[in-house]
Formats: sequence, structure tokens, C-alpha cells
Amino acid sequence: MAELALLRQVHGTVVVAPAVPSGAAGGRPEGDAWAGRPEPGRLLGILTADCLPVVLVHPPSGRLAVIHAGWRGAVGGVAEAALAALGVPAGEVLAALGPAIGPCCYQVGEEVAAAVGARSPHLSPWPGAPGHCAFDLPGALRERLLTAGVRTQHIDPLAPCTHCDADRFYSHRRAAEPQRLVAFAGWRPGGRP
Repeated sequence: MAELALLRQVHGTVVVAPAVPSGAAGGRPEGDAWAGRPEPGRLLGILTADCLPVVLVHPPSGRLAVIHAGWRGAVGGVAEAALAALGVPAGEVLAALGPAIGPCCYQVGEEVAAAVGARSPHLSPWPGAPGHCAFDLPGALRERLLTAGVRTQHIDPLAPCTHCDADRFYSHRRAAEPQRLVAFAGWRPGGRP
């Protein structure tokens, strides 16, 4: 049976190695990304509630990363930190961006707009709400991966908006009760690498 290792996420840029033992904080190390080569049978996971789950894989080395990217982590460079922790050429990395809140539903205020940068192509005015913008979190993260050297053809298409697709996904902004989605990656026992 596989073991699922989760992080105690803090909306930051800390990257944790898969070899870190479960210990403090209820058995969860603190961070927002896993990066390294997990033992077969150990799944590395993160929880999301509208934030963007990202999985990076370098098949030749068996190294992978699982990233929780909210706006703070995306702007702060959590994807770049995870890529660096993998220690492999970014052009050989495969990336999958999971379901997250889309720009159609992600209304943000001045704090986010200031952090992202007013001229960002991933911000647009929110109709009828002066001082508020729509933020394209998946688009911004995709651009950061491309800038870091991940190839366009190695990034899977963006998944649907968690807020819009109520039949398939939980959304923190839509739901009355707290829930989470889980994204995970690992290698089967006896399988690759």
C-alpha cells in the first residue's frame, strides 16, 4: 500500500525534500512544494481549495515536484524554487497544471495587483468593482515555468476552473463547508524509475 505524505502548507515558497521524515506539525513538514526523488510507494501530495496544483516530472532521473501555488507562492517563485531543487535541466521537465480558480472567477484586490505588478498581462479590471482585478493564476504560473526554461510542449493544457465546474471540483470561494482537493505524484513499488 502506498504512503501519502502531505505538507503543512503556508502559502510560501519553501520546498521540502521527499526524504524529510514525518514529524512536527501533525506529521506534516512545513512548505508548499515537494521536490526530489521519492522512494517507490511514497506519494507526495498537496491540498488545494482554489490554488493551483502543479506536478513536475523529470523521467530520466525519476525526480519530481508537487507544488501548491496560491498567488503568494506564484509571485514569490515557488515553481522556480521547486525546479531548482530538482537539480535537472528545466527543458527536460514535464509539467501538469491541475484544476484551479480561473480568471473568470478570481477577483483580487489591490494587495494582489501590487504584488503581481499593475502591467501584468494576467490582471484585468473586474467589471463593476473599482480597485479590483481578475487574476489569471494558472496563466501567470505557466508563464513563470516558461521563463524558467520549461518548454511549451512540455506543459499540459490548463485544467478547468474549480469555481465554475461545481459538478467536478470543490471551490473554497463557492462552498459553505471547508473541503480540499488533493494532488499527488510518486512511483509505483517495483516500477519506474
